[in-house]
Amino acid sequence: MSDIHSGVVAVHAPGEGIRARVLQAIADNRTPGLHFVGHFMGTTWDEVTPEHARLSIETAPHSTDAGGEANLVMVTTLIDMALANAIRAGLSMEAGMRLGTVSLHVAFTGIPLAGRLEAVARCEGWVEGALTRQGIAHCRLTAGGRVACIASGTFMELPPPVGVTLAPLPWQPGGMPPGGTITTRDLDARERGIWNRVDEALGRADGRTSFVEHLFAQFPVPDGAGRAHCRMPMGLHAGNRVGHAQGGVTFALAARTACAAAPAGHRLVEASAWYLSPGEGRSLKAASKVSRAGRRLSVVDTLVSGKGNSRTLEMVSTHCACDTPAAAGAGAPV
Repeated sequence: MSDIHSGVVAVHAPGEGIRARVLQAIADNRTPGLHFVGHFMGTTWDEVTPEHARLSIETAPHSTDAGGEANLVMVTTLIDMALANAIRAGLSMEAGMRLGTVSLHVAFTGIPLAGRLEAVARCEGWVEGALTRQGIAHCRLTAGGRVACIASGTFMELPPPVGVTLAPLPWQPGGMPPGGTITTRDLDARERGIWNRVDEALGRADGRTSFVEHLFAQFPVPDGAGRAHCRMPMGLHAGNRVGHAQGGVTFALAARTACAAAPAGHRLVEASAWYLSPGEGRSLKAASKVSRAGRRLSVVDTLVSGKGNSRTLEMVSTHCACDTPAAAGAGAPV
């Protein structure tokens, strides 16, 4: 099924092609700097300067839902990375800086998220007088040259966790060289966990659902009466550079759960999220509730919680009624 728009038919590559992609992402991830999901997406660092950050990916069988469009995790992770690196480059072109997502807002136009996705972000300035530096950035994401998402976010400079030294990102001086070649026999315990998820995901993909949907396992369950819940397993596949849940992955979990709670025929238009604590634990749990259900517009409140029921993320999203079943699928992860 499609996260954002229906009507595009996917042609899925054989499982061996996907396995090769995952294995290369694991090999690349062994060089510190980026994270597994960034490698898995096939992120291209087209240009990063103090003026803007331009990142892109090509949608492919490993990253698309059954409808043929990019999985929402791919979209929101690309946006999150573009925004953060626009701010990072505005502060310094050197390595070692950690930024935490404070808030993220994404509006969807309904343009199908297929083909080349390009996110161009610019740092708009800083929070004056803040004891810890916070940057504000704006982003436009295009799909096949058409504007599909408008986004903005705030990010705070944070110290790395104790004992962690952050390596250069691919665009920074001394950044990541190409990964080497490895086989499944070379995998360590954490990498084996990803590989086992890949086997399971390939086995469960059935044409109605795709590999990447099962990889991240963001399958919300409607509870009735305008509620829905979802539990997403954590692991190296969903983590950022310091091992917490990647911001775009958490955003997608909340947005998909919100769409499952929204009234039938309503599609996701925009979502605003606030990041309250690191996403940690064996799994993240999302719970959504419709706070307003109108004929033309609905509003959904979502909470994502992690280890010890810590409040990880809060989201408010709006969903608009559509006049045809096809249009109702646009922008509505279900």
